[in-house]
Amino acid sequence: MMFEQERKQKLAEKERIAAQAADMIEEGNTLLLDAGTTTFYLAKKLKKFGHLRVITNSLLILNELKDSRNIELTLAGGIFRPETQAFIGPMAEECLDMVRVDLAFLGANGLDLEEGLTTPNLLEAAMKRKMIRIAKQVTVLADHSKIGKVSYGKVAGLTDVDSFILDTGVPEEFVSALNQRGIQVTLA
Repeated sequence: MMFEQERKQKLAEKERIAAQAADMIEEGNTLLLDAGTTTFYLAKKLKKFGHLRVITNSLLILNELKDSRNIELTLAGGIFRPETQAFIGPMAEECLDMVRVDLAFLGANGLDLEEGLTTPNLLEAAMKRKMIRIAKQVTVLADHSKIGKVSYGKVAGLTDVDSFILDTGVPEEFVSALNQRGIQVTLA
């Protein structure tokens, strides 16, 4: 599915998830926003803050925030992947070695109890793994359509992240399984 179509699907759920994620952010935080559809909606909510640092590998998020004087914006650039409007690859990953990040917000194409977080592209999977490694706190933002899906590229196990913000359409068994593993889940 084309990225633009994906961005417009489940709009109400993505907006609620993004609003909940914005509540986690404090003035002066350094944020890392993955190139996902729900993180794009979070980016739109960042303009209300007085001062933030935002690092992203997303062309769409870059364009959304480029005129916000209250946001110090950094692009982790590399190989451009048109399907997701993301910069990936070794150059993009190398950019992340130079920064300290308070909060990382990531999306995923698949969230499965056995396979964890997955995405179709191996270079995108590697970029997401790097984001998880460098951030003090990692939150995955996902709507219920991602639950039980498994894609080709393994990103991480579910316990490799700190928390999930999911919509209320997520099966209760999935939320219970995350809670049993000690993972914080917020439903939006």
